Amino acid sequence: MDRRIQKSRRAIYRAFISLLNQKSYEKMTVQEIIDEANVGRSTFYAHFETKETLLEELCQELFEHTFVGHQEEMSYFELIAHLFLHFKRNQDKIATLLLSKNTYFTKRLKDQLEVYLFPLVQEKALYKKDHLPKEFLENFVTSTFIETVTWWLEYGKKLDEMTIAQYYLDLLG
Repeated sequence: MDRRIQKSRRAIYRAFISLLNQKSYEKMTVQEIIDEANVGRSTFYAHFETKETLLEELCQELFEHTFVGHQEEMSYFELIAHLFLHFKRNQDKIATLLLSKNTYFTKRLKDQLEVYLFPLVQEKALYKKDHLPKEFLENFVTSTFIETVTWWLEYGKKLDEMTIAQYYLDLLG
């Protein structure tokens, strides 16, 4: 990707995250994003059709880096800790989206956790709970993970990813 394109996209992403720290997603306008990013309207629309498209692409980028990759090379515990590490490394974006209570982001995150995290947890930690409905277990595992990440990013910053992963797994076990 051309450097100018990368620079414009980064500016738009930063503006979007900055504005989310100030106001809700629903109240934010494309004009405010453009003003904060210091780019023209045509530049914004050359990259994103709408602010929803911007949010979708930001989610996609975060989730690709977080969930795709080294699953085969890691143990169960290492993979869970690795997920927490990714959330910590991207906390400027993730914490803002989680703490803004953006329903779209939370839904997309839950969908990704159902695909990548739940099967692993189901096999390793929930095998004795197979009498419970799968939908209930999926909701419990994903919601608990999201709340654990939210708490960790907001209050538990002194804990490393290994410790918070162990807390999460102890809760499930």
